[in-house]
Amino acid sequence: MTRLSRLAPPLALLAILAIGYGPVVVEMVRDWARDANYHHGFLIPLVSGYLIWRGRGRLRRAESAPSILGLAGALAAAALFVLGSAGAEVFTQRISLLLLLGSLVLFLHGRHHLRLVAFPLAFLLFAVPLPYLIYYGLTGPLQAFAAKCAIWGLRLVGVQALAEGNMIHLANTSLEVAEACSGIRSLYAFLAVGALVAHYTPLPLWGRLAIFLSTIPLSVAGNAVRVWGSGMGACMVGPEATTGTLHELFGLLVFVVSLVLFLIIKKVAGKLWSSDTSSPSSSSEPPPSMGPGSAGTGRSPGRSPTSTDSPAS
Repeated sequence: MTRLSRLAPPLALLAILAIGYGPVVVEMVRDWARDANYHHGFLIPLVSGYLIWRGRGRLRRAESAPSILGLAGALAAAALFVLGSAGAEVFTQRISLLLLLGSLVLFLHGRHHLRLVAFPLAFLLFAVPLPYLIYYGLTGPLQAFAAKCAIWGLRLVGVQALAEGNMIHLANTSLEVAEACSGIRSLYAFLAVGALVAHYTPLPLWGRLAIFLSTIPLSVAGNAVRVWGSGMGACMVGPEATTGTLHELFGLLVFVVSLVLFLIIKKVAGKLWSSDTSSPSSSSEPPPSMGPGSAGTGRSPGRSPTSTDSPAS
């Protein structure tokens, strides 16, 4: 009976979450399945769950100190959910779920527990599809930038090309830099990888932030190279090179190269920050603490003429 009474509150809480947010989660999973830009969404909750499971030992050892501030956060999440439902804005509803999860941890267990799970919960943001206003605000400029870079690269190797908006006109064909070629897909996935790597890199905050932000130019430049490669393929092989297996393989190659460059940037950043924070000489390090009776003896701290830890030889 005691065990059942302990399980009753969390089970009731799960039931409330399932009733209130079940349709929201189901619709988000459908977005992951039908929109290629968010296929990575299936992996994000698995990674977050693994990170929490990995830190389960620290969570068990952490002191539980429930905070009333968590109740205020839960009320704010409920308000967001109501506003999102009234305005048919699914992004607001989905964000309210993440806010509610963090608030419940704070309310039930306190700030220390919330700190331990803060990154896994924040990582779930990468599973939330962007609102259409932001999505189309990004795709347009990214498409235009990729087209301009591709034109510049084609002319650099002697290929005559002309840009007209998102269209690239070649001698034998014309290519359209469509929404699928805007690079949003790789940018969103790259940001998730960058956040994961940067968080677990032992560097100061600014170093980790630099590693994370480096994913943006790498992803945008990689997409421009991919569009340029499509133009080169259309000139050398024909329009069929812009679709199908060859196109996908070239895109995969560009992504792998971008990932390798990202790892190089991470390694260089690690060396730069470690060299900045390392002491210039051993004299700048604080002296070891001296135990009672060790001052003026000339012996190393913790050493004594006779040791009680092992028999004398």
